[in-house]
Amino acid sequence: MSENDDIKDVNECLKGNGKAFERLIDRYQKALFNTAIRMVNDYDDAKDITQTAFIKAFEKLDSFKPEYKFFSWLYRILVNESLNFIGKQRQHMPLEQDIISTADTPEEKFNRDQVSRTIDEAIGALPVDYRMAIVFRHFADLSYQELSYVLNLPVKTVKSRLYTARQKLSRVFTEKGLVANE
Repeated sequence: MSENDDIKDVNECLKGNGKAFERLIDRYQKALFNTAIRMVNDYDDAKDITQTAFIKAFEKLDSFKPEYKFFSWLYRILVNESLNFIGKQRQHMPLEQDIISTADTPEEKFNRDQVSRTIDEAIGALPVDYRMAIVFRHFADLSYQELSYVLNLPVKTVKSRLYTARQKLSRVFTEKGLVANE
């Protein structure tokens, strides 16, 4: 799907076509959920945050400006919802086991689960500003420009936060033996 499809669906939705918003949900639900779960580390909370983001997007659809990408606008709403949730919780919750991918053998599954848990814990332990930068850049594949828009920061600040976050993660991964000491 292209940005033109998004704008067409937004315009149709603003004219009263509910099916157009359903197409937008279908198009972005998985990406938003995957981002939310990385932010809050809880399946049910991520579902709630994603749903709330879509509700708010629907309610504020008339404020969308077509000169921006729709998914960036939508991600910005998700960021705000995630931050609101994190602000209320202020604690790290373990990621549910049933959403971690499984391996073919018990040993492979155990090793993969250990690595996933270590990565999720390391990302979850980052300060929220750094966590958002890592999650949106590496799990949502946003460009530096898109991150700048979503986080409402200059590109230079985005790059700085990513650099610092990567350095912090590198230290944790080295301590845990996930990467070789150089």
